Amino acid sequence: MGYKGPSFLKGTAMNFRLLSLILVGLTTSLLLAQENPYGNLKNIELKQVAKAPGYSEGPTWVKGEIFFCSGALLRVRLDGKVEKFLDINPGGTVLRGDGQLLICDNKTPGLLAYSPEGKLGVLADSFAGKPLNSLNDLTVDAVGNIYWTDPSGSSKDKPVGNIFRLTPEGQVTKVATGLAFPNGLDVDPAGQGLYVIESQSQKILRYSLLPDGGLGKPEVFYDLGGSGGDGCAFDEKGNLWVADFHRPETKKGRILVLNPKGEVLGAIAVPTQVVSNISFGGPNHDEIYCTTGTPDGVFHAKVGIKGFRGHPGKAGKVLRQLPLPPGSPASSVAPRKFGSPGGMGITRGWYLWQKYDPAKGEAEVVRESDGQVFQTRVLPWATTYRRLAYGGSPADLLPKERVNLFFNPDEKTQRGYLVHFQDELCQMKGHGHAWELVSVEQGGRSFVAKGMAGDKPLDGGVMYFKLAPQCEVWQGGKRVPQGEWKKSARCYLCWSVEGKGGIVHLLADDASLKAIQEQEEKRIRARLEKDGLEGRLEGVSGSRLDFMAYATYWSQANQLQPGQKVQIGPDRGVAIAAAVVSRKNQGTYGSGVCDLALDLADEKDGALAMKWPFEQPVRLWLPAAK
Repeated sequence: MGYKGPSFLKGTAMNFRLLSLILVGLTTSLLLAQENPYGNLKNIELKQVAKAPGYSEGPTWVKGEIFFCSGALLRVRLDGKVEKFLDINPGGTVLRGDGQLLICDNKTPGLLAYSPEGKLGVLADSFAGKPLNSLNDLTVDAVGNIYWTDPSGSSKDKPVGNIFRLTPEGQVTKVATGLAFPNGLDVDPAGQGLYVIESQSQKILRYSLLPDGGLGKPEVFYDLGGSGGDGCAFDEKGNLWVADFHRPETKKGRILVLNPKGEVLGAIAVPTQVVSNISFGGPNHDEIYCTTGTPDGVFHAKVGIKGFRGHPGKAGKVLRQLPLPPGSPASSVAPRKFGSPGGMGITRGWYLWQKYDPAKGEAEVVRESDGQVFQTRVLPWATTYRRLAYGGSPADLLPKERVNLFFNPDEKTQRGYLVHFQDELCQMKGHGHAWELVSVEQGGRSFVAKGMAGDKPLDGGVMYFKLAPQCEVWQGGKRVPQGEWKKSARCYLCWSVEGKGGIVHLLADDASLKAIQEQEEKRIRARLEKDGLEGRLEGVSGSRLDFMAYATYWSQANQLQPGQKVQIGPDRGVAIAAAVVSRKNQGTYGSGVCDLALDLADEKDGALAMKWPFEQPVRLWLPAAK
């Protein structure tokens, strides 16, 4: 039927009808897109976020950073820089629910777990009494079992690849064999099926996870064809995202998405010759990261579809802890965090020492300028400069003693970690300052003094001091009962606050400073001959040990010479003999450590050193002074 309205509205009505049809079509398209976001995958554009030194594998997103494998475990930091995180030979990684980064490593070889606290543990390294062969990729099921593939020596004509399982109790079992290069694998969100990409057959296999912990017979879930697949990951709806390695028709890789029935939902073109693996990440877990070859690296896109975060898993048995290699950034709080190339303390100033708990490694200090109280953690490798000698202990400081403190920040405060302290004697002498006596009373048992910088007075006016009953008095290079002190004499003090004045614990003239230093060094040396230099064992290779002496002892450690005999161990009862090969000082106070290379007297002792608990400090005993 034709239009019956006024003629001047005829064109307008037709336009309204056309506009309505367009709006209905757009609304329907938007609704369909919302209902099926997979239909938009073909429009997703992947962008490279990191370059790799070679073919890359095994991406995992952790709190904004991306870990992946390329000759070592690499990390893309928050600032976008790529760094070597662990000097291992990994094939795959996965983040377990407890925050542990699980790693298939072919350098150990073994299944490793890296904790947020900076510990690297070995979960499995053998099967049936033999070392593990080749670890490729891994996943975790709903009850905490870890599965990994071992494709070593397998092919389409020689299907000898295996799948292994590690239980939380530490039992390793071969759960599948006869595979043509088993590669990526994952457990579906329901925890009912293990999906394995058999690369050489170009197929994706599905194994039912049986109640007794075994696997059912493999079923072909999907035939990829082409060059086969590599890695895979599930989204939260149970759809499988597959790294379709290389498509002959496009000469590129792609990400293929399959629903639980094995039907194709969509695909994302990857702008590289090959794509090796894929994982979800991002704050909402709706972004993908894939590793590639030619060009090598990590590519990223926001897809708007949430990935499955993985089964929580269970913390299992740790066979042993591996020392982290020198210079590794893998420890979240380690001496090297404050060592070279680190700062010597971002925040520093004058404080009054209040109390120290050596068991907790915590101290309370008061800022001299305004009386504000701070709680801080005293790092076990904090450097100490007291009475002109390095190597003292925070326990030596007295309540309300005036000290100069150096701090580095933690995640909450600028004074999170105490990295260095020095008493007033060291600070004043180091800056060319001294006290000048204004008046002397009680034969020198009390006096008024003012701080001086050369011939100019320091800000702060004058102060009243009295000697503590056990005060050390030094004059003319000797310890004296009280000394003869006169007006205008220059001196150095170690003192604590009492009321508006100070209690002096050490009083010395310039001529006595060398003797004071020698006495303190002798005291420190005697303690270290008994207790040893504390540090950390960072590497064991045959008869070679890499030992890092904490910064507290860098002065003493730097006195060691090549060929010098030492003993090293968690305690003296299990110490082993070694000799210094080389040493390298890394920095100075507040940031210094000393790297020592040692040769064991008996190479067999290397196996003993590997068993020392990683969390336990290791000590190095110097030869007794002659």
